[in-house]
Amino acid sequence: MTDGGTPLGGSHARPDALAKVTGQTRYVGDIALPGMLHAAVAAADVSSARVGSVDTSRALEIPGVEAVMTAQDVPGANLIGVIFPDQPLLVEDRVRMVGDRFAVVAARSPEAAWRSATAVSAQLEPLAGVHDPVEALKAGADAVHDSGNLVHTFRVERGDIKKAEARATVVVEAEYRIGGQEHAYLEPQACLAIPEAGRVTVLASCQCPFYIQQGVARVLGLPLSAVRVEQAPTGGAFGGKEDYPSEPAACAALLAWRTRRPVRLLYPREHDLQATTKRHAMRVHHRWGADRAGRLRFAEVDVLLDAGAYAGLSTVVAERANASAIGPYDVAAVRVRTRVAYTNNLFGGAFRGFGAPQVTWAHEATMDRLARELGLHPVELRRRNVLGERRRVTSTGQRLPAPVMAKACLEKAVAASSAGQPARALPPGRWLHGTGTALVLYGCNLHHGGQHLDRSSAVVILQADGSAVVRVGLTEMGQGNLVAAQTVAATALGIDPVKVEVWQPDTTTVADSGPTVASRGAHASGLAILEAVRRLRRRLDPVAAELLGCEPSQVMLGGDAARVFGEPEQTIAMEQVVQEMVRRRIETIATGWYRSRRRRFDPATGLGSPYEFYAMACHVARVAVDPDLGLVRVEHVAAAHDVGKVLHRDALEGQIQGGIVQAMGWALTEELKLSRGRLLNPGFTDYLIPTSDDAPAISIALLEDAPGSGPFGSKGIGEPSFIPTAAAIRNAVCDAIGAEVDRLPLTPPVIVEAVAARHPFSFLLP
Repeated sequence: MTDGGTPLGGSHARPDALAKVTGQTRYVGDIALPGMLHAAVAAADVSSARVGSVDTSRALEIPGVEAVMTAQDVPGANLIGVIFPDQPLLVEDRVRMVGDRFAVVAARSPEAAWRSATAVSAQLEPLAGVHDPVEALKAGADAVHDSGNLVHTFRVERGDIKKAEARATVVVEAEYRIGGQEHAYLEPQACLAIPEAGRVTVLASCQCPFYIQQGVARVLGLPLSAVRVEQAPTGGAFGGKEDYPSEPAACAALLAWRTRRPVRLLYPREHDLQATTKRHAMRVHHRWGADRAGRLRFAEVDVLLDAGAYAGLSTVVAERANASAIGPYDVAAVRVRTRVAYTNNLFGGAFRGFGAPQVTWAHEATMDRLARELGLHPVELRRRNVLGERRRVTSTGQRLPAPVMAKACLEKAVAASSAGQPARALPPGRWLHGTGTALVLYGCNLHHGGQHLDRSSAVVILQADGSAVVRVGLTEMGQGNLVAAQTVAATALGIDPVKVEVWQPDTTTVADSGPTVASRGAHASGLAILEAVRRLRRRLDPVAAELLGCEPSQVMLGGDAARVFGEPEQTIAMEQVVQEMVRRRIETIATGWYRSRRRRFDPATGLGSPYEFYAMACHVARVAVDPDLGLVRVEHVAAAHDVGKVLHRDALEGQIQGGIVQAMGWALTEELKLSRGRLLNPGFTDYLIPTSDDAPAISIALLEDAPGSGPFGSKGIGEPSFIPTAAAIRNAVCDAIGAEVDRLPLTPPVIVEAVAARHPFSFLLP
């Protein structure tokens, strides 16, 4: 700040906020170039079939159509899978899901393009397919791929289950069926491909321009250096724009390469919902035991993840689910098995929480179930088992550094829930009230299996007027990465945040920094920025010291000036220091690089350190339930988060508020209605997301007692803010109605059914 303070932890204006709220920000859909064509995709409307032939003759007759391309027209490799080579860009012989592409079309108008796409016809031989992951793994099931339907199995094997079970006096068993979720970003998938001589530029709404670069280069048969990808302003993502944008980008680039004209592909909302990745549906089976004193003795967990038709990122999601299946609890004997199965459903992908929300929903439901069997309050059972100062070993055997904040989060959230008031009055009706608690232990950054991607690049350029240009490799998608990077750079350089301009990633200006996922945006970007500033200061500090008449080690930066440590009156403006560097022809640009520390982990047993460090959180939800109609109103959510250090208060609190409301939708209303792999509700009329009127009152407590390894001791917040909410709501609903509910979402029919099973004549009660 200009007064000599620091912007760290403040609430200064986000650099992208004004342009977004006033409509000045130009998204892909706002960009038009001379001669630009519009793209569309011809997609399958069945989930499983053999392809005989594809006829494009009628599609080419549509006025305004410039090109129709099929698999035979792909100049490079017809593959778009991120990890496994199991997904063609354009299908050749087999349809495996609704939305598989037969052809891509370029036309002079969007209307002509989509009309042409619907005119593409394919000769299909329908196959039965498989749409249930349990059935998919049975002998004799239809094979989605020649390799079979079991993609991979992960495990955690720790302790002696038999000995531990002998000490348990209460054993509970449950089967949880957890539904998927649509990302519901405001801006659908969008990209613009611009051909040049021997190379192509892609502007994309995305979370990882480097994935797009690799996908487009593969499909076009070009070197990576010939593909430039720039992240356009991105109107929401939540994981849905991590791996999937490579598909529309490759389609647009293919057409641009053929026509030699810019090609833009914007998905209509219905197609976006029908064809893109979703949160994975899971089946989770629990068998947990505790002794008479309420101490957990063993936990057996079996997770089955529905990958859908292609592997995508399913194995990476399963890794996190596998390591997160026990939560922040001290359990000496653990058996976890996590399997990934192919089906002919829509394929799963990255989504906020990345497998942790589903298993958290399950372990928090089981904790409440155990508490009821033991006659303990659910909060008390958690107090007796949560990781803490004396018990700091996770289910994978990783020893956590002190202080461990799980219990502190629990107590803060419980206290805040008691004091919090609901946001609105309830409508008339018979309402039952309940309270539910949920804890989460979230591994920050990427799992050990993906640590090769745990890296980040930054460039910091000091300008002659004392301002700075910053480029980072991780993206802004609404979560606040720009303001986080701005805050870190401004703090490190000692200048006002308004003097720091952070630019969106571009594959030609920063090195491959991996995807913006796993709550690593501010963490990885910030550490790379700090490294760049450290390198800059090796040149800046000697110049400042000479101007100040002190040693370089005595130079401090702050308040837009350099000063002498211990002598605050001795200052010189940063502008003067940089101008002197320019005059002496000293380089005022530096790069920074971050990579996570190597960790020991055994994939065979699931033991070791899957994550570099952890963030903890507790949410307590208070709900009102109308048992006759099955309606749920979330009245209040108290959220306590172990954040390490606040970088930007408004952005952090906004992440928590947004995560709670988004998770509330997943918990209560967002049901993916699938019939033989087809989504029956591909629109916001029937796929119900929360509105502002549904948002509960929210109380937030931020705990900064346990520094993380992020910049200035910060930790991630994007996913921990989502993960515990649905579990807390489920437990609150069960508390209200006096019945277990083992399916998500908790739609009115699910609740009415649970109430009827617990109270068969509830409709006769006064």
